[in-house]
Amino acid sequence: MASTSNKDYLLPFRHRDFRVFWTGSFLSSMGTQFTTVAMAWQIYELTNSPMQIGLLGLARAIPQVILLLVGGLLADAMDRRKLMLCTQAGLLCVSTTLALLTFFGKASPHMLYAATMFLAIFTSLEQPSRQSMIPNLVPREHLAQSLALQGTQRYVPVIAGPSLAGVLLAFSGPTACYAVDACSWLAMISALRMLRIKIPEGGGWKSVSLASLREGWSFVWSHSVIFPLMLLDFSATFFGNARGLFPIFARDILFVGPAGLGLLYAARAVGSLCAAIGMTLLGPVTRGGRWIVIGIGLYGLSTALFAQSTIFWFSLLMLTLTGAGDTISSILRSTINQLSTPDELRGRMSSINSIFTSNGPQLGQFESGLVAAWLGTQMSALTGGLATLMILAAVTAGYPVLRRYRIPTSNKK
Repeated sequence: MASTSNKDYLLPFRHRDFRVFWTGSFLSSMGTQFTTVAMAWQIYELTNSPMQIGLLGLARAIPQVILLLVGGLLADAMDRRKLMLCTQAGLLCVSTTLALLTFFGKASPHMLYAATMFLAIFTSLEQPSRQSMIPNLVPREHLAQSLALQGTQRYVPVIAGPSLAGVLLAFSGPTACYAVDACSWLAMISALRMLRIKIPEGGGWKSVSLASLREGWSFVWSHSVIFPLMLLDFSATFFGNARGLFPIFARDILFVGPAGLGLLYAARAVGSLCAAIGMTLLGPVTRGGRWIVIGIGLYGLSTALFAQSTIFWFSLLMLTLTGAGDTISSILRSTINQLSTPDELRGRMSSINSIFTSNGPQLGQFESGLVAAWLGTQMSALTGGLATLMILAAVTAGYPVLRRYRIPTSNKK
């Protein structure tokens, strides 16, 4: 990794619109963690079934497969800020409805499945726009650092959010968690309305077509690095995602309850935050391919070790390492994708990328719940970690250019 002076790592914050967008995203991400923890705990309390936790992930993944592509087309066709304002309003309605139904004692597995699907619908429509906004808010030479800072924005809430949600869940129940999430969407709506920069309108509604979608697919498919990175990310998160099993580990294996559940979620994010800050401080990475392979290898190995642990502190340590490994690869993948894609294709590229990056964890939650019901919780996590390592070996062997890939340092477009 190249070194740089510490004063440079906050350069993107000199741009007002980036600061505003970063803050709104931070607060909304924080609120999302409250709903994530509450829904996982609530479904397990209602059903006592690992399979039901897995079905919760499946209910989120099904709409994402189709609607992420629609979201990508819309992101390239219209003002991305206006699109996000509409979707944030929808997310606010879902969180508020969850809070009200739970408060009045109407909570049920079917309610949680329906809410999960609506959350997936609105998130799928807004996610490509959210990812494509950053290049519009900062100069190109600050993009890599902005993406790293955007990573810290995601992972700080994942550290603080689950821990606070676990405490709030233990003392006040899921209703309060959903109410916090509802308030956080208001913060994101306010941030979007405060942006001053003019966001490109895109190609207009005529660009929302199958031909436009094929153009995006053709670009991704033909790229020598972007496609194998997406394939590797999906495979690793599908098999190596033990997050959906955390309620079972917390209650039945580690015996730490809701507060401990929050720490399990937070531990992985601690490693993510440390890796994101470290990459921001150390400056641009040139040997991106090599570090992606190292990061995913660390992720898979730590997941396998976590699976067999019955000691709480060791489990937290292994989850910390999974977060560090995943973030190293995630930030570098995002940087490669954004720098390698023309602006007029970024929405579609981001939507296709999100199919791999978002549906991998959600379908992985279903896969881990299914295997846990069949072979047991610890065996589910263990086989997932080992599968991640085998897939990493297969992809790097099939795409040798990936290991040698260097991120260009030129600021030229």
